[in-house]
Amino acid sequence: MSEQIVLNIGVDGAIHAETKGMKGPKCLNSLELLEDLLDAQITQSAFTDEYTQSATTSEVDDGLSQF
Repeated sequence: MSEQIVLNIGVDGAIHAETKGMKGPKCLNSLELLEDLLDAQITQSAFTDEYTQSATTSEVDDGLSQF
């Protein structure tokens, strides 16, 4: 599965973001980048099942190069 950040924007302007395909704490780096890009602040968060899964070496080395 490719790495994705799925965004839903509510009528009130609230943004819900969910990472997909990112294992371990890598998702946190992506969400920090998203905060910077949107000039927003995360007010609630929860870990997905993928957070507790181990990333392979190539996934860790890849970092945020696609951004």
